[in-house]
Formats: sequence, structure tokens, C-alpha cells
Amino acid sequence: MVPQHAHAHARPHSRAHAHAAPSVRGAPPHPDPVRIAGISGTLLLNIVALALLLVPMANPGLIAPPEAGQLEMRWIEPRPLPPDPPPPQVEVMPQQPVPPQIRTHSPPRVEAPAIAPVVVDTGPLAATPIVEPLPAGPQAPAFDDPATPAQGMRLEYASAPAPRYPNEALAKGLQGTVLLEVLVDVDGTPIEVRIHQSSGHRVLDASARRHVLRNWRFRPAVRDGQPVQAIGLVPIDFSLERG
Repeated sequence: MVPQHAHAHARPHSRAHAHAAPSVRGAPPHPDPVRIAGISGTLLLNIVALALLLVPMANPGLIAPPEAGQLEMRWIEPRPLPPDPPPPQVEVMPQQPVPPQIRTHSPPRVEAPAIAPVVVDTGPLAATPIVEPLPAGPQAPAFDDPATPAQGMRLEYASAPAPRYPNEALAKGLQGTVLLEVLVDVDGTPIEVRIHQSSGHRVLDASARRHVLRNWRFRPAVRDGQPVQAIGLVPIDFSLERG
């Protein structure tokens, strides 16, 4: 750019020169450098912008269109399943041998003949037992074991008081005959009494069994000259009729 004071000094010189050379009055004026520089800059910017716009149209192959996304397929191998756990080991215990059962054959039981029944009346004390002679029954075979009770042997009373008549049986009018199975020890004492045949009334059965076990005594049975245990049948008759 040219400073403004330069133009001021130049103009008087031009005027003086004009007076000296009047022949150049019709010549064009000098161009303004500032204006020329502004126009030049604007044109340069427009040319650069136009060039940038024309570059893609002139070379369309320089800008490649975006490629379509490619799908990549991969085969995933399935994971093998873990093996099944082994079955639990069951410890088999050896079976203990079962000892063979030894069956003992008991000798055939031969019941002793029944002793004459003991009659119980309604008095405060029952009548004395009626002991009648009985025919001798078949004798049981001798046993090797002396502890085995003798069966089929005749039992004889040593002391056989008649039992009292139970009050409950008297009130209800109960009567009947109880057949007891008595196991007699070597000293003649009853050690076990069972109901062999019921009278039909529990109160009579219980009274007869309890009385014989507590109060009766027998003469010991003898085998080969030695006293042995013996089993016999004892009938006890509960009767409300007096003869």
C-alpha cells in the first residue's frame, strides 16, 4: 500500500508537469493499488472455493463409497459335555452264614388222668376235696433227662383245701367246672398252674388257679425210686346246688 501523504506530494508535481506539458490531458488516471489488492484477494478466494467444489466431480474415483458391511460367519464347535460321574461304589458286606437251627423233638405228651374234682359249695368253707380212686392210666415212657417233668403219672393230694366261692360269682349265680394243668415240683409244691379247660367264667377260673397255686400240696411223683417233677390235671367244680 502507498501512504496517503505520498499522493499529496505527487499531485502538485502533476499539476506543474501539466502546465509544462499540456499535450497529455486526455490520458487515463492511475489505478488505485488498494482497490486492486482487495479485488484480487476476493477473486482468489472464489477461485479456490470453486476448485474445491470441482475436484470431486472431476475425479469421482478418488472418494470410494463406503463398502457394504460384510457378514463373517463362524462355526462354533459345541463344548463336549462333562462325563457322567461314576456310580457310587456300594460295599457288599459278606453275608454271615446262618447257623443251622437244631430242632429238638420233644417226647409225645401223655396227660395224666384227671383227679377227682374238688366240689366247691356256697358255704363259708368249701367241702373237702373228694378223692376217689382212679384207674391207672397209661404210663409215659421213661426219659433219659431226669429234669424232664414226668407226664401221664397219677398225682395224689397231700393237702387240697377247697377254695371259697367268689362273691361276684355268687351274686351273679355263676357256676361251672375248671380243669387245671398243674406242674408239681419234686417236693410236691405246685410251681405252675394253667387253665386247661375254662369253666366259662373268668372269675371262677382265676379263683381256682390262684387257690391251687398258693394252698395245695401234692405227694411227689416218683420214677426209678427218685422224686421227679410231674404234670397232672386237676378239676375244680363250682356248684350252687347242695346235694
